[in-house]
Amino acid sequence: MAVFSSAGFPPCALWEYSVKLYSNEEVSKACLSLQDRQSLDVNIVLFCVWVAASGHGEFEGSELSSALHISKNWQDGSVKPLRDVRRFLKSSFEPIDARMAADLKRVISESELFAEKLEILALDRLIDRPATGSFDQKACLEAAALNLMTYFQNCLGKDPDMKDQSDLEAVLSGAFPEEEIVGLLLTKSLSNQTSD
Repeated sequence: MAVFSSAGFPPCALWEYSVKLYSNEEVSKACLSLQDRQSLDVNIVLFCVWVAASGHGEFEGSELSSALHISKNWQDGSVKPLRDVRRFLKSSFEPIDARMAADLKRVISESELFAEKLEILALDRLIDRPATGSFDQKACLEAAALNLMTYFQNCLGKDPDMKDQSDLEAVLSGAFPEEEIVGLLLTKSLSNQTSD
């Protein structure tokens, strides 16, 4: 029995896009690597790409700062505590009944996923401007790379190292499989620095 029903969940383009992109094994591995090594929010990584891929181009105005505000508060207060409990429940804890602990882990996992879904819905609603940008895949890829670099540099105050760049490129490759990715992030990093 599911803890939460998706029946009442409103349609959400970002959720549908995120589920599809994250189902790519290389993308999910890269996202989890960025989360575990750099504490980046997977939802924001996917959001950065979706904004561009959906024809909205680069972030405008306070869109990214609003997204980061949502992310920090919701992740700290809801998602991360659930994730910590889920991870804790991966190992046995005597004298707690293992079968019942597994049931609790399932409920916590569903709760964590539902919390992630609520964050995605809030992020989706941040972009209320019409999609007037280009749908050309190369232009979308370049905007997505710039959005990711802006997020990365904003959160960490530095350029990505080789492993970070590899992970970010894996996300972009999953989103834009027909386009050339190599070296794009370095180019976007340099253009960010010259525009500051």
